[in-house]
Amino acid sequence: MIFRKRFKVLIVDDDEDMLLLYDNILRDAKYKVFKVRNGKECIAQVSEVAPDVIIMDIMMPEMDGIATVLKLRGKDETRSIPIVMCTAVKEEEDEIVSRNLGVADYCRKTPQMEDLLIKIERILKR
Repeated sequence: MIFRKRFKVLIVDDDEDMLLLYDNILRDAKYKVFKVRNGKECIAQVSEVAPDVIIMDIMMPEMDGIATVLKLRGKDETRSIPIVMCTAVKEEEDEIVSRNLGVADYCRKTPQMEDLLIKIERILKR
């Protein structure tokens, strides 16, 4: 098992309920959690937070997840941060675009997000 306390996760989602759900799941698992509400806030905070993993919603105001990933991949200091794209709407095109951008994983939002911890641990073990 990974010693989680040292790992930082940045959550990027405009839905308050999802932010709370992610926060509860990840803090219970002993991750250090940071939250922002859109892609612009992510870009502004990512260097300060220096996350080990980013959990990113696709549909957000101001700057969506796809545009945010493009910006992160365009900078040397953020290019290699693993990103898990999560969405409430299952669109095959979104998954294909996300994977083509080099995201580490992709998941569908559910009320429990039961596989999120498995995905994060798999990424951090690499």
